Amino acid sequence: MGGADPPAFVYPYNGRGLAPVIKEHPSSITALRNDPVTLNCAASGASRITWFRDGLQVITSSQDSRSHRVLLPSGSLFFLRVASNRRETDAGTYWCVASNSYGTRRSKNATLSIAYLSYEFEAHPEPVVKAHLGDSIEIPCKPPKGSPEPDTQWIKNGLELSNSSRVYVFDKEGLIIKNVTSEDSASYVCRARNVAGTRETRPTELVILIPPSLEKKPENVTTASGSMVDLICHAQGSPKPSVTWRRLDGIMPLGRVTIEDQRLILEHVTAVDSGVYSCEVRNEAGIASAEATLTVVDRPEIMQRLQDVQVMAGKDAFLTCIVEGVPPPLILWRLPTQDRTALLTSSHKNGHVYISQDGQMMHLESVTTEDSGIYHCWGVSRGGGVSTQAEVLVVEAYPPPVIGNGLKDLNLIPGSIAVFPCEVISEYATPSIKWSFRPAAHLPARPLLDRIDGRVTLSAAGTLSVKDVRIDDTGIYTCNVSAETGNVEQVTILRVTKEATKALAVTEPLLTPPSKPQIMIVNETTVTLNCTPNSQTSHNTGQRFIIEYWRQGWDEWRMAETAMMKELCIIKNLMPGNTYFFLVRTITKKGTSFPSPWSDPVAIRSPRDPSLTVDQVRHAQHRLSRSTVTLTKATATGPNSVLLNWRFLATAHEAVEGILVYTITKDNDVQVTTVFGSFASSHHLVNIQPSTHYIFFIVPFWRSVEGTPSNSYSITTPEDTPLISPHDIHAVPRDDGSILITWSNLSLSEARGNVTGYQVNLSYNGTETTEVVSSPWLEVHGHAPSRIYAVKVAAETKAGLGPYSAPVSIDFGLIYAQGHHGNSKGIMIDSSVLYAPPQPAWLVYVLVPLVILLFVATMIYIKRLHHKSSSLDATHNTTHSQDPAVNPPHDSISMYSEQKQWHPRDCERECRQSYMHLLRADHQNSIMHKEPQSRANESPEPYATTALLAPASPHSVHESPWHRRRDKSRLKVDWTAFLPPLPASPPPCDNAFGDSTQNHKGFGIKSWFDDARSSGEYKNPCEVSSEPNSDTYSPVCAKNSLNCFLKFNSSQGKNTCKEISEDGQANHVDLPLNLSNHVQN
Repeated sequence: MGGADPPAFVYPYNGRGLAPVIKEHPSSITALRNDPVTLNCAASGASRITWFRDGLQVITSSQDSRSHRVLLPSGSLFFLRVASNRRETDAGTYWCVASNSYGTRRSKNATLSIAYLSYEFEAHPEPVVKAHLGDSIEIPCKPPKGSPEPDTQWIKNGLELSNSSRVYVFDKEGLIIKNVTSEDSASYVCRARNVAGTRETRPTELVILIPPSLEKKPENVTTASGSMVDLICHAQGSPKPSVTWRRLDGIMPLGRVTIEDQRLILEHVTAVDSGVYSCEVRNEAGIASAEATLTVVDRPEIMQRLQDVQVMAGKDAFLTCIVEGVPPPLILWRLPTQDRTALLTSSHKNGHVYISQDGQMMHLESVTTEDSGIYHCWGVSRGGGVSTQAEVLVVEAYPPPVIGNGLKDLNLIPGSIAVFPCEVISEYATPSIKWSFRPAAHLPARPLLDRIDGRVTLSAAGTLSVKDVRIDDTGIYTCNVSAETGNVEQVTILRVTKEATKALAVTEPLLTPPSKPQIMIVNETTVTLNCTPNSQTSHNTGQRFIIEYWRQGWDEWRMAETAMMKELCIIKNLMPGNTYFFLVRTITKKGTSFPSPWSDPVAIRSPRDPSLTVDQVRHAQHRLSRSTVTLTKATATGPNSVLLNWRFLATAHEAVEGILVYTITKDNDVQVTTVFGSFASSHHLVNIQPSTHYIFFIVPFWRSVEGTPSNSYSITTPEDTPLISPHDIHAVPRDDGSILITWSNLSLSEARGNVTGYQVNLSYNGTETTEVVSSPWLEVHGHAPSRIYAVKVAAETKAGLGPYSAPVSIDFGLIYAQGHHGNSKGIMIDSSVLYAPPQPAWLVYVLVPLVILLFVATMIYIKRLHHKSSSLDATHNTTHSQDPAVNPPHDSISMYSEQKQWHPRDCERECRQSYMHLLRADHQNSIMHKEPQSRANESPEPYATTALLAPASPHSVHESPWHRRRDKSRLKVDWTAFLPPLPASPPPCDNAFGDSTQNHKGFGIKSWFDDARSSGEYKNPCEVSSEPNSDTYSPVCAKNSLNCFLKFNSSQGKNTCKEISEDGQANHVDLPLNLSNHVQN
């Protein structure tokens, strides 16, 4: 810049014209360095405008081409860029001067300022600021220097922070937050801004210190060996607490441990991993910890997995699955049906499917195509569950043989050698190869082996060679291949002419056949094979594959329509319900290769779930193939309900759609309950049987794909009260005057537990007495014959008393009378019988003396017979005793009765069944029989009738007959017809209850098992005195009479004499019934 300072005044008018007039004065402006800017100045009548800065004239580009200042035609000053550096600066005070020949005018001053903002803050906050809850903090921030003065802002997590009741923002001092909370924990930035730019501090993290707290503590885990364990320890705190896992009682298995998101994951746990694991969370504010116990039990191990089986229809198939473990696992077989309850255990049979006794083998007898499918073998125990599966494929036929390479026609000259290879592949049957020759198509064929010139040879591989061919060898040669699976043939033509160009067949090396095709993907209409060249063959880019396939009903192999994708061969348009076989050939420019080995048979079936693709099913099977769920607890909540709890492992929720709950009893009764939802963790089973042992386990599933079973839990449900009351109540009279009441036992399903006893309720005339017994019978003493009692019986278990039976009425007098009239097997009591009328007493007065007289006469007659007879012939006794012509029926004799004379036609059927078995010859040699001895010098009074051995029944039956013999007819008399029958089950012995002569002194009810308190099986109370004893009859005498007769006494031969009144009737005292020492009024 240069020139004199412009005048500070307006020059006077000289009278010759007008001076310029300033129309627009320049304005002050602030500009950024290097930015263009314009200072405006406009004047009228001016011939020249000059700019000045700080008193010095501004050099413009018109004066210096290097200047960045340009004087515009309007008079304004334009800066191409505002300079501001050490050498020069454009900042200053500017004015413009307009002049002409008549004068000069000066504008107002204008200031050009250059804005700037420094990069460094004079005071900036720390990167991290920490504070406890409730504290007050100050975060300092002094902005950098700048022009104009910069404004200050605070940014919290990207949002501008404004003043509030707790937050104060100061421009040059910083940020103050009072009473900090967890919401104040954020990232803070101090920002300074003016027209020159914006500057920000580095983020400052405000950390509110909060002690750690455990949201989710690790839980105790019991799992099977080999499974994965996930111990969760989620903690909250600020700053985020760090988690440290420790094992308190052993070494942490570092090679199998992973810590992810505060979780401890142990893979493939073993028994040595059992122990206590501690989770410790820590931050600057504090420490928290928790412990969990891991218990690892041995999981069942599959020692032999199932193998796929291919079997011909009608044959037997066997599957072997060996699973071992401690405790021994329960082995279950799942059949390939939609029924999820189709589970078989050891020694079980379902149709033609048998399971071995140890459960490790399944036998399918005479299989059909319906038996084809996937069979599963499950092993479950407390330690875990394992699963293996295999496919049983039942084929009705196998493919026929296939010829390796097709035969080629030959043109040879005479004397050459003709070679026809006919190599055959037959994998399921042994082929037989025969060659035949026809000179022409219309001529019959003849076997080539018939030729005897020795020029024809047939190798073991089926190749036919003809040496020194002649013109008459020209013709059709046929290779016939036959096997059990089918027949195939190929034809070739040999032409022998002198004009032929080849002297012999040139054999080129055959192409190596491809490898056996592997089945990759199977769906309802398509099969994908992995077609790979032979490993000895170089990969030739010019080779391709052709597929041949066969199914039942086809006579030969056919060419398949194939789509190729690299080494994948896709065969389409297959028919569901068929089984296919595939083979592969390689084709190159040299020809076709020998066929590959046949593929495994492939069954094309309709999918179980058409909505799923093959990839979806495969992916689901892979996810569910490992253990995904553990049954943690099984609790009986009642006799008919059980609560099951389970836990998913890791992230198994994504692979599970629901849970199948299996319930199995020892009778192989299987029940399945479906629980939908991947987040369910428990299920309440109801309607199960009380006092029953159950095995529970669960199986995860996704759609139609089922996973590996979990570990099992065994539990026996509590007992319940009996479902029904005892039935079949019978009353049996005893010789001591008591009545024996019996009833049937309850089955386990009816009792719903173990029966601990019975309550018997007897009532008469409004008075009730209840007796508790442990055996299914009760003996009643001291009854009144003229009274009718009502009886009810109820069974009892640990859970309580069951329902009483319907009241039944018992007329003790009627029962006692009927028992002595021959019906000693017992009277079945019907609840519909409410009253039985008394029988006439005069009939007893008439019949009893007659029976006594007849009995005395018979004894005298027998005594005489014994004096005459020497011994009894055992071989004739049976025959004569059963002959009615020789031994007339004794049951026509009048017995004790109050109504009429007893005759066989009155109870023909009952009596025949009751007594005819006593006449069998085999009874004569039993322990119930004692052979009578001839006693010439003894009177018949003390003669013993039989040896009595009480059988296991509460009914009195005597089966030992007496025999008599005549000199001529050898007659015998069977006195068992006159005696009460032996009991069918053991009644209580009379001597166990006291002497029979004392039964009328006290009246009561007593059971043989009352003192024993037995709840087990029924025992013979007379076992202690079961030896034969001939003193089983005692004389009963009439009052003031010397004539006595024998009366049966169940007390084993006690010689007592009961008084008989003059009218022939025994004296009885009519007293009320006394039950368990309670006297009834």
